[in-house]
Amino acid sequence: MPPTQSPGTPDRSLATDPKVAEALAALVTEARLASRWAGLSQASDMAHKRILTSFLERGDPPGIEPFQADVLDDLSRRDLVHVRDGKIALAYPFATDRTDFFVSVAGRPALVTCLCPVCRSPTHVSLSEDGLTIKSASKPDARVWTGIQEVGACAADSQCKSMLLFCSPAHLDDRKYNQPADPRGFDLTLQQGVQLGAAIFGPFLQRHIREATS
Repeated sequence: MPPTQSPGTPDRSLATDPKVAEALAALVTEARLASRWAGLSQASDMAHKRILTSFLERGDPPGIEPFQADVLDDLSRRDLVHVRDGKIALAYPFATDRTDFFVSVAGRPALVTCLCPVCRSPTHVSLSEDGLTIKSASKPDARVWTGIQEVGACAADSQCKSMLLFCSPAHLDDRKYNQPADPRGFDLTLQQGVQLGAAIFGPFLQRHIREATS
């Protein structure tokens, strides 16, 4: 009998581009998967699914009242869900705080808007229904910088802040030139960035939604 896959195991078959496959291996290591998912209790798993489903269906998380404190503590230790100021603030890939990335799924196809960290101009990307193909992009030459950092206790406060979309190759070069040291990461096209995101979050979200609604 084959071993049971971790719920957060990415779909590496979607990373058909060699550069995307390399970035995926650097971002999602076996040790990181184990720290998040190994020994996850049924109560924590069900709570996690309920929180993700609320984000997807309502655009906001549920209140913390229905969940036991030890369950929320467990999800926080695993860096899956974080409670701040008495409210659920993070449940990857969702956050309640405003970021430079906005996703609208109210209609089809999904529309993604990203702000360039250099000039703050928006790049609008329309995706196909399967989330794998770009239908249109307001700035086709935009670049996705996928930084590699030590995650620590919360990826949103570390790794996620190094995932940036630049409106042009020139602005990515400006950012790298002004960094104190040569940052470790991957310079991806928009399509490569979409492929990477689909490989990481596609299976993760589909599994939780399928089981939560079955």
